[in-house]
Amino acid sequence: MIQRIQTVYLALVLIFSFVGLISTIGEWTVAETVVAHFSNFTFGAEGQFEALDSICGPWCLGVLLIMVMFLTTMSIMLFRKRMRQLRLTIFSTILLVGYVATYALFAYYYDLNLNVHATTVYEQAGTEAANLLPTFHVKFVAVFPVLSIILNCLAIQGIRKDEALVRSLDRIR
Repeated sequence: MIQRIQTVYLALVLIFSFVGLISTIGEWTVAETVVAHFSNFTFGAEGQFEALDSICGPWCLGVLLIMVMFLTTMSIMLFRKRMRQLRLTIFSTILLVGYVATYALFAYYYDLNLNVHATTVYEQAGTEAANLLPTFHVKFVAVFPVLSIILNCLAIQGIRKDEALVRSLDRIR
């Protein structure tokens, strides 16, 4: 099982998914001060942005990563049933693409809400809002799903090669 390269790829996907699940994946700063953070299950705002804490949380990102972890674990365990392993890995890749798209949508949505809220607060106070708008910073951990997609594609190639090898050996018999 471990001697197959696709098992190593899938194990790396599992590790990346777990690390991504427990980490902060983005934050907003104003003048080097963190005013909001964004993880796979929560969105938290601080200071004058605390009113935005009631915004719908990004729990679906966490659920997607848990599903990817479950499918990857199942795929590693099904090393003898290559076609089932292939299907699970393809489905896991589709979920990861959905995760990346959902992450982008949530980041845009929260960025829009924070900027609108900041502009409103600064207009009421009568200050200039150009330098004080929150800026979004992507954490390094947010790259892990993209790396997982690449690793899943490499695992799919390895699974297909194994299946082709087994089928060619069956033909020889």
